[in-house]
Amino acid sequence: MKKAKRVLAGSALSVTLLAAPLALPFGGNTASAATPEVGGSVTIDPVAIGQAIEDAKVSADNRSGFVKGAMEKAFFESGQQYNVVVMNLSQGYNSDGLQGVQYFDTTDYDGVTYGIWVFEQGTFVNEGDGGYINWAMRGWFERTGDDGKTVNFHRP
Repeated sequence: MKKAKRVLAGSALSVTLLAAPLALPFGGNTASAATPEVGGSVTIDPVAIGQAIEDAKVSADNRSGFVKGAMEKAFFESGQQYNVVVMNLSQGYNSDGLQGVQYFDTTDYDGVTYGIWVFEQGTFVNEGDGGYINWAMRGWFERTGDDGKTVNFHRP
C-alpha cells in the first residue's frame, strides 16, 4: 500500500491518504457519495472530517478523550448515516470485513497512529487491547465473542 501526503491549500492540515481499493473523488475540497438504500444522498466531505479530527486532537486532554472525540466528529461530519471505527493501528485488528467504506484516514496523537473508518456495514475485529485509549465505535452494531472485540455493524 503506497502512502502519500496531501497538504490542503490554505490550511496547515496534513492528511495522509492511503492507496487502497476505495477511491474517493477528490475534486476541490469536497467529495460526494450517494448512500444506497438510506433514503436520499449524503454528502461526505473528507476535508471536513479530517479537519474535525484535527480539531478533536487539539481539544482533547488525553488519549481516550481524543479517540472518543475523533469518533464523534467523524460520525457527525458523515451525516450520522454511516458506522465509524477509530483504532490504534499499533494494536492487532482486522478490518477486511468492512463494506462500503466511504472514508479512511490516519491521524497521530502523541506518537500513536490511529485509523478512522467511515463505512456502511461489516465486521471489525480488535485483536489488541480494548478501552477508549485504543479504539471506539459509533453506529449500529452488536458486539460478539467473550471479550466483545468482534463487532458486527449494519446499516441504519
